[in-house]
Amino acid sequence: MKTTDNKNKILSIALDLFSSKGYDAVGVQTLCEKSGITKPTLYYYFGNKEGVLKEVLKANYEKLNDLLDKNAHYTPNAKVYEKDVILTLTTVAQAYLKFAKANPKFYKIVLNATFAPDCGSLSRIAKDLNNVQFQIIEKMFKSMARIHGNMKGSETRLAWTFIGLINTCIALKKQDSINEFVKQFMHGIFS
Repeated sequence: MKTTDNKNKILSIALDLFSSKGYDAVGVQTLCEKSGITKPTLYYYFGNKEGVLKEVLKANYEKLNDLLDKNAHYTPNAKVYEKDVILTLTTVAQAYLKFAKANPKFYKIVLNATFAPDCGSLSRIAKDLNNVQFQIIEKMFKSMARIHGNMKGSETRLAWTFIGLINTCIALKKQDSINEFVKQFMHGIFS
């Protein structure tokens, strides 16, 4: 029981520190002091600071990706605009917003990782985990493109653009405007 408690405590403290100060600004010594553990204990559980980051990201990205996987399913209804593509996009956008609101510290790290230099640890470690959400959203757009031929060949670009739009709304705290942004995005798809 003590092992799990120590490990979870370190992960919780790391989430707080990485979110508030940034990954690069937090040293192993600070993690240990705030967690009330020794460096050998941290190294035992995680190997190094990157190992702590990997665990923080993995656990939280899994939750986000599970949520997206449940919500990013397109059911065609081309005859009723409100029940076709826009319904799926709105559902996915709302899932992102709900997750970001429930997990603000983690989502701040997500946003930081999105714009972190490619050579940094944060960007490198988050890349594969971040790509899973992209694949889920790209798959959604591919299923839409089977019905809406004008989207064919643009699925990758649409996925990144849609995720970028959502992340911009979250970063700028414009969550209450997401329905309008989704409609604006829709006009770009079908123009």
